[in-house]
Amino acid sequence: MIFVRDKFIKMLISSLFFYFATSILLQAEERDPVGQVTVYRLDNIIPVEGEPLKNATILVRDGVIERMGKAVIIPDNAKVFDLRGTGSVITPPLVLSHANWLQSDRRGGGNQSQFIAADSLWLSESWAIDMWKEGVGLVAVDPPGSGAPGRTSVIKVDTTGERPHTLVDDLHMKLTMATSASAKKLIRDQLKAAEKAIEGEEQAKKDWEKAREDWEKKQAAEKEKNAKDSEPKKEAKPKEEKPKEEGPPETFTPPKIKEELQAWVEWVRKERSVQVHMRSASDWLHWRQLMNEREEPHEVVLGFSSSTNLHQVVADIAGSGLRVYVPARISYLPYTRNRVNIASEMLAEGCEKLVLIPSSLSLSGLQSLRINLSRMLDNNLTREAALRALTLEPALALGQEEVMGKLVVGGPASFVIWGGDFFDPLTEVDRVIIDGLEKFNRKEHEAEEQR
Repeated sequence: MIFVRDKFIKMLISSLFFYFATSILLQAEERDPVGQVTVYRLDNIIPVEGEPLKNATILVRDGVIERMGKAVIIPDNAKVFDLRGTGSVITPPLVLSHANWLQSDRRGGGNQSQFIAADSLWLSESWAIDMWKEGVGLVAVDPPGSGAPGRTSVIKVDTTGERPHTLVDDLHMKLTMATSASAKKLIRDQLKAAEKAIEGEEQAKKDWEKAREDWEKKQAAEKEKNAKDSEPKKEAKPKEEKPKEEGPPETFTPPKIKEELQAWVEWVRKERSVQVHMRSASDWLHWRQLMNEREEPHEVVLGFSSSTNLHQVVADIAGSGLRVYVPARISYLPYTRNRVNIASEMLAEGCEKLVLIPSSLSLSGLQSLRINLSRMLDNNLTREAALRALTLEPALALGQEEVMGKLVVGGPASFVIWGGDFFDPLTEVDRVIIDGLEKFNRKEHEAEEQR
């Protein structure tokens, strides 16, 4: 009986210990996190991926979206912006994959791939405000010029003045494709030179490996000979010491590649992608012929004005699986009044990586972007596809989808609050939030301008 009683007491003590320990752990887990909290209550949240939310809330803590939805508990110390009932809409910031007006050089043609766009930036003091007014949070700048003028740089719009925050100095190499013999010759010649440089490096490595192997064999033989020579011999004459022979380096150093050829070598090695700019169906056909069976990674940037014949190759381009950049505009078939929406035709043909860019790569083109977008929506382009092509898809193209491009719990609190429907061209940006910090407030900006 005493043994049973002692066993019961031990079990009771163990149970009580487990209960109190579990309670302490649960209290620790349920304890409110610390940090500055800002809450935005809005009429509409469009996260890009996932269903839109109506009459919902975003809770931001220390630059991160901590909670998002219709039922969000708001801490007592939170700073709350209640914008419900105003028609407010929140989206990710727009991502511009081509903001060429932010540089000043007008470099000519030829191969100048050693340059990066960041070296050509020439920004006004208001450049960031110009971007925020249009809801833009991230931009990529192409190097100026044609042929192979350089490489793209990616800039985060989070400061004013002439010194922007460059996320990536050196991304895509830019190529322009035309039907001229000189344009094709440039690409062929540089590809050939890149392949020759790679072959030269491979041969240099083989030569080094052979030299190391021979050297190590020679060293081993000399060591063995020296060991025999060191054995005691009668009347051995002292030998003169030979100067120490230098062998090949222990590690391989590849031969230096010309600076203007480096990006081409990286492209052939599939270490970087190329953006190929073209304006007509014949440009695309010549590009296909030029590449033939080659598999170097690349993307297609289309350009066209009020008339285009690119509809003739839409199915072929869409079927290639490439990322395609399309101007946000309605165009016309040549010599007709028949409208053509290249973007919606690309999507209809199965293009899975569509990026929309301003109809002209200029500030005025950006400012008219949503006007053109409204016309495209009247011609078979869906709202969901349009917003994705202006936010997440270009962010993916720039490798910055973790920085911005969609709204998700646990992601950075970077978003735009619009005064109404994003797809209404008369709607203005009310606020721009980057990493939880308010960068632009329209009312405050307009009040400051009136002073």
